[in-house]
Amino acid sequence: MMPISRKEIYGRAKAGAIAGIGGGLALLVSIFGIDAGLNLPPGSFYMMIGLAVGLHGMTATIFGGMVHMLTAATIGAGFCVCSSLHPWLYIRSVWKGVFAGGVTGLEVYAIFFMPITLYIMIPTLDAAATNSAFTAQEMTAITVLKSHITMIIWGALALHVTYGAVMGFFTGLIVHEDYRKSPKKNLRDLESESMPAT
Repeated sequence: MMPISRKEIYGRAKAGAIAGIGGGLALLVSIFGIDAGLNLPPGSFYMMIGLAVGLHGMTATIFGGMVHMLTAATIGAGFCVCSSLHPWLYIRSVWKGVFAGGVTGLEVYAIFFMPITLYIMIPTLDAAATNSAFTAQEMTAITVLKSHITMIIWGALALHVTYGAVMGFFTGLIVHEDYRKSPKKNLRDLESESMPAT
């Protein structure tokens, strides 16, 4: 296995970040769709992230969306760099990217989403009942999200697998050709190399 150079790591990180943003956009659209399905203002889920750090209104929603996209790009960069560390992990095709991305989506759900939901989102929702600093619109969003928290947790599992699959798809599109650039020797070349020179 050839060592990977810093330039290659940077290139993979950049490609992965782009792929991660692609997956993050797919997740963002899905979450906005869930907000609409619950008759909530667009971005209500992201607003909860902003509320947890003391922001309100549109500022809270924008902050939550930016944190989400930054996280998606970072995960994509890490995914793409790690996929180049061992031949078993190489993303040699789009389909391998989709599979590996889906598995990564499950890991992201377990490592990031569940702790954030359990230790930030749910306490924020619970504390809202006794906090007069929230607006009527924020209280409505909090009440609806709290009443559907079980559905949100299970739905997020499917959404994170979708995020990973989309990220892996874009990663496969971007990097799979890199593994075909090094020419492979055919059987005739190997035989000619093994024959003694005359």
